[in-house]
Amino acid sequence: MQPGRHVEEAGVRYWTTDDRPAREQFSYWREVICEAFTPLAAERPRVRHAGPADPGAIRSWVRATRLTATNCAEVSSATQLITHGRDEIRRTTTDHVFVNLQVSGHCVGTQAGRRCVVEPGGFALFDTTREYGLEFVADDDTQDWRCVSFRVPRAQLVPLVADLDGATAVTHDGAAPGIARVVASIMLATWNAVDTFDPAAAAAAETAFTTLLAAATGGSEELRDTGREHLDAGLRAAVNRHLAAHLRTGDTSAAAVAARFGISVRKLHQLYEGTGRSFARTVMALRVDGCTRELGAPGPTGTLTELAARWGFADLSHLNRVFRARHGCLPSEFRDRGPAGSCTPVPAGVRAGSILGPGVPATLHPSP
Repeated sequence: MQPGRHVEEAGVRYWTTDDRPAREQFSYWREVICEAFTPLAAERPRVRHAGPADPGAIRSWVRATRLTATNCAEVSSATQLITHGRDEIRRTTTDHVFVNLQVSGHCVGTQAGRRCVVEPGGFALFDTTREYGLEFVADDDTQDWRCVSFRVPRAQLVPLVADLDGATAVTHDGAAPGIARVVASIMLATWNAVDTFDPAAAAAAETAFTTLLAAATGGSEELRDTGREHLDAGLRAAVNRHLAAHLRTGDTSAAAVAARFGISVRKLHQLYEGTGRSFARTVMALRVDGCTRELGAPGPTGTLTELAARWGFADLSHLNRVFRARHGCLPSEFRDRGPAGSCTPVPAGVRAGSILGPGVPATLHPSP
């Protein structure tokens, strides 16, 4: 492997500091953890353990791969301090919850005013939308710190956990009898076999893990009937809320949205299969809705060409074509005659389609 690069084979990514000069290893390691996990700041403590002769030296590696929406990784490193603070949150482009299962050494984690100590066999959760800190403390004998870390899209857990904000930085003892032991076991079993899974097995393993994790951390009422379809509906709802809020100011391409939610583009499109409206058609419907609201609001809207540009249409003719298909009239007619005029809108149930999925309100309003 060339210095500064990582290896990827059969969907498994691998980073290591071994091929870097000792003085550059820690600097490279800081880049690795941001690329492999989420924006993080790292520093080596000078008190707890005597460091290597070269303060820049650190032997560390990461192996990572993906189930469906959940990213799985194993991390081996040394004693250090990790921070996900305000600056790191501003640079975070995806909302996730990390589930860190300790293998060697221990970790001291802090978030939301709570402090937890995670020994080997235990695990804890940390939410990337809020500040947190991690102190990796290597084993005294081996000087090794190791964990298995699953990065779960936050939107998947929100419907299933009664109080996600209160579930972070809490130690779950996987060595004691109970549901935490089952979660720890399935994490290790999944990680050890993940490179043998076909897509169906990966999806099943992800559903099982997410459901058990929610049960272990305080499941909501919705957890009882949870299945893959329900999880996908919740994720689809979160995607549509994101689209509605970023139609005019963000990148709503399939690649950008998939990256935001930590899933593949293929998985993003699968979320909309069987709903009556593809991802692309959903985006277009939301753009038309935005134009419709603006045309119906009091006050000037500028020219229709400007309106088309604001809402992401290629040009006015593009807006005219899509708007007429949706409302039965041109934007100019809708503006001049108003909703009570001669336009023949498509019935509301057909217009909303299955944008948000079963059981979720269809009304979407972009954030101000």
